[in-house]
Amino acid sequence: MRTIIAVVCAASGLVTAPLWAQIAVSSNDHKITQDNGVTKALTNPPPDTITIVDLSALPVKVLGTVSGVPGSVAGPPLSVAVTPDERLALVSSSSKLDPADPTKFVPDDRVTVVDLKDRKVIGTVNTAPGASGMSITKDGKRAYVANRMAGSISILSIDGQKVALIKTVPLATAEALVSHVALAPDGKTAVATRNGDGKVVVLKLDDDAVTPVVTLDVAPRPYAAAILPDGKRVVVASLGDPKGNGMLTLFDLASNLPGKIVATADIGHESLEGMMMSPDGRWIAGVAHGGSTRPKDAPQYKPNGTLVLYKLDGNTLAKTSEAPIGAWSQGAAFSKDGKVVVVGNMIQKNMQVFKNDDGKLTDTGQTIDTGGGPAAVRASTGP
Repeated sequence: MRTIIAVVCAASGLVTAPLWAQIAVSSNDHKITQDNGVTKALTNPPPDTITIVDLSALPVKVLGTVSGVPGSVAGPPLSVAVTPDERLALVSSSSKLDPADPTKFVPDDRVTVVDLKDRKVIGTVNTAPGASGMSITKDGKRAYVANRMAGSISILSIDGQKVALIKTVPLATAEALVSHVALAPDGKTAVATRNGDGKVVVLKLDDDAVTPVVTLDVAPRPYAAAILPDGKRVVVASLGDPKGNGMLTLFDLASNLPGKIVATADIGHESLEGMMMSPDGRWIAGVAHGGSTRPKDAPQYKPNGTLVLYKLDGNTLAKTSEAPIGAWSQGAAFSKDGKVVVVGNMIQKNMQVFKNDDGKLTDTGQTIDTGGGPAAVRASTGP
């Protein structure tokens, strides 16, 4: 039986997170559920929350929760980011309940700023409809947010606890579903995924300008992307064709015209929803629905999704392990050394904790209650 760890609210001041603890933050969507493959809004849901954990040791330590932080499962599970100094979390909300009809959802444009030390919301920035996948630069001064329903990218400035919108840059049509922005360590190159038309865009970043360099074709429905620590390659995760498996694609970014495909991998399971790279670039964790979001009478139905682990060695993607997870699972996050992996399970409303023993996944048996569905998770140590 799994150990259920209660989330301890830090409002009392009894729990404080040490700086540089290897913090990870889960954005929990309390508004939505899924029943027999049908997604629906919940009636009179409580406010969305975040759960803050420390990945530096096992068992993973729960540091606290913050309520009133809007989030959404719509879009890639990369709608949360933590500043390098672990003082702030940014959480985007791509959709919200329709005020005119609470059984439906409408696009949202909010990015909420959370003080992780004092465990409180300290600001909100409005970007554009469908605020989704985001990343923060290594120096902690800029954040880039993909706006799925607007086909644009918003640039945010970060100065201490002050986060402000600099500008929003059009990138594609709304139908392209610009979903996530991954950043190179030097902050000069980015990759944006276009879930709607199966493309990724390599971008040049300079003086708060976003300039497309090349647009590349990739497997259907790309969501997550992560640029390696050397800045020369990027891994893109695609959910894949609705009747096929998820795909990983490794692109070269170092050539004069970046975009050569150097490796691909069929993960063997459908709907590759989430993907995260370990901080050292050695491991790729993929989170696949694997049939868990299908109606129970569908031939493809399975009660659980699958966590897949790949080793990235040069230009080779090699699967080393896989393990069952919950249903309608979303994102994953690594500890700094890559030896701990957490996965968010929407149906079970928890985070599941695994060990990575040099490529072998082991379920530790620890689960962390998140109250709502963990729609996204990101570690301060991750790309």
